[in-house]
Amino acid sequence: MGQLDGKVAWVSGGSGGIGSATLRRFVKEGAAVVCSDINDEDGEKLVQELKSAGGRATYSHCDVSDPDQVKASIDGTVEEFGRIDILFNNAATSTGGYVADLDLDGWDKSLKIMLSAALYGMKAAIPYMLKQGGGSIVSTSSIYGLVSTAGNAPYSTAKAGLINLTRTTAIEYGRKGIRANCVCPGAVETPMLDSVVGLGLKSREAIGDMHALGRTIQADEVANLVLFLAGEESSGITGQAIPIDGGLLIGCDLTGVPPLQ
Repeated sequence: MGQLDGKVAWVSGGSGGIGSATLRRFVKEGAAVVCSDINDEDGEKLVQELKSAGGRATYSHCDVSDPDQVKASIDGTVEEFGRIDILFNNAATSTGGYVADLDLDGWDKSLKIMLSAALYGMKAAIPYMLKQGGGSIVSTSSIYGLVSTAGNAPYSTAKAGLINLTRTTAIEYGRKGIRANCVCPGAVETPMLDSVVGLGLKSREAIGDMHALGRTIQADEVANLVLFLAGEESSGITGQAIPIDGGLLIGCDLTGVPPLQ
């Protein structure tokens, strides 16, 4: 038996990176899944892969910055599969710049896709979860929801807000059987890391060396944590923001003493 047998999961930003890794993991554990994204080609290709492996999967074109599209996608999930047990808010975007120079359209887009979209998903899914007697909400925050860096205000602000939205949701609905948690990845091998490396300020090797593990994180490793939080093995955990960062945040090197190689 799989950990998610009989469960139905909706995943935003599902066509690549953490989203696709998580969908594969969910299907392997017995869940029916909906891949929500605006990247239709990659999303449809992934769903065909999941179906070919024997999974129950469907693709839903959904711009998560539009609350009507999010509701329609989640309503469609329930219409097709009869329920929704897992909501994984994972869609993301990236823009930056110093605060006084920020493009306001980019700021608004970042908050809509990475913060407001999670609220839209919760508003659509929670009523179904209440009728069912429970559910699990997992959202992708970031280590930049816990700390920040120059030139990153839109992303960091959205991810920090997502953590407190998650905590509030956990408090409000915990007695109704609904849990809400965040994963907070560090540097994960996804296209977003490619864009960071593309800035030319730090190499991929230098970024990996900042981690206690001496390497960056794989999307499959994040998917394993999402699976844990989505399933019953984490039944006592709610309202948490859990770093999965290879030890990136645990150290502050003032001495220059090297770790063991």
